[in-house]
Amino acid sequence: MIRAGHVEHEAVYPHPPERVWRALVDPRELAIWLMPTDFAPEVGRSFVLDTGHELGEIRGEVLEIDEPRLLRCRWSGVFGDTEVSFELFPEPDGTRLRVRHDGWGDPPVPERDGFDTGWSEKLAKDLPRLLETAP
Repeated sequence: MIRAGHVEHEAVYPHPPERVWRALVDPRELAIWLMPTDFAPEVGRSFVLDTGHELGEIRGEVLEIDEPRLLRCRWSGVFGDTEVSFELFPEPDGTRLRVRHDGWGDPPVPERDGFDTGWSEKLAKDLPRLLETAP
């Protein structure tokens, strides 16, 4: 969902926060549900995400980690400089994940709508598929 200056999506998964967290920080799992990367969960660490299409590479930096509650990163690419935050909240039957993608400016770049659609699909289809199949 697009809100003033940012894209935000939430989903609830029937898995504990530690399991969902692993899907956010393990580069092998990120490659399955998000995109190939050399990510490592270390504050200050730079990484690259390979979009495999017209967006090319996204350059990233880990800004903040509070395991297994918060991961905040900078993403830079043809769309400019943005921040992506993943927040995990324990739920009685699993974990609620909130993804907030900030920094779209005014007027926002055209890629913002693509990220809105992309986050929706990733959280509704790709991440649940990984969580169900990987131990």
